[in-house]
Amino acid sequence: MIKKLYISLITLILLFVTFGTVTFAWISLSTINNIEGLSLAASGGDELQISLDGINFSSQLPAESLYELFDDISLVDVTSTDGVTFQTGGLRDVAPAVANEHYLSFDLYFQTSVVEHYVYLVNNVSNSVSYDTSATGTYVVSNGVMWTAKYDFWYGPDDTDLIQKGDEDRYYASDSIRIAIIELTDETNELDLRNVQDLQKFVFDPSGDEQRGYGKPYGAYSYFIERTRYFITLPETMQEVSYRLTEIDPTNPYQSLDDDSLVTVLQDTGRVNEKGKTIYSGKVRINIWLEGWDADAFDAIENDRVKIQLQFKALIPPEITD
Repeated sequence: MIKKLYISLITLILLFVTFGTVTFAWISLSTINNIEGLSLAASGGDELQISLDGINFSSQLPAESLYELFDDISLVDVTSTDGVTFQTGGLRDVAPAVANEHYLSFDLYFQTSVVEHYVYLVNNVSNSVSYDTSATGTYVVSNGVMWTAKYDFWYGPDDTDLIQKGDEDRYYASDSIRIAIIELTDETNELDLRNVQDLQKFVFDPSGDEQRGYGKPYGAYSYFIERTRYFITLPETMQEVSYRLTEIDPTNPYQSLDDDSLVTVLQDTGRVNEKGKTIYSGKVRINIWLEGWDADAFDAIENDRVKIQLQFKALIPPEITD
């Protein structure tokens, strides 16, 4: 990660959609602690429920509990290859990054009593949503910042993709966001005895643009060198990242076609609901950060405003069919 950037995050939107899907999002606002824009809604029943504490599950979460978690948080450019361990660096000292000071991190619990107890992140619609619109699905979008280049640099990826000093364009912080979803053992479920190697881990680049991904010699890296006249080496270890999400069978909305974005396998709790159905539960940690080694993470995106929505869906894995 090669420079210092801040992206403010504040309000949360949570909602359920149909087919056992849970969606939540947050929108950055220019004024910290401004509660305008908060919206909570539910539809489609209680097939998949969420909780912040593993005790109180519902299809909606109280606004107060969300603000306690996300009050006055900014994203600072950090770096991680695995979505678990984070570092600062660039013009700052290389040191461990601090959760909810430099990047966003929180735990989320899932619970269901339906047979589809494999939970996936699905439906990336980032390329069809603008900052002023919304849609069902997973997306990361930002308002964008008009920026005038102060130096000539190689924008990339082609050799002819050059930015000249004085060139003006709009650049987007959303292009540099990463999302990691790390499955954890559920301490509220005494039957969850899995080992670490049995747990899921998924790191996602919602831009879908591998050419402008991690550790490229153009874009932010070229700009950094031109601006500072300070040479730093590109990372040797690449980021464990996916640019796509699991596809769903078009003839069966509960059937996954692959396990690419499987984030948690809910475990039998030994409990049943009022209808006698088995209750399954699981826990994940969600880390969201501005990736400093991304080709688009340079000064142009400072003070941009980001909108993120994640859509989870309980599905049948590809190795199992109805």
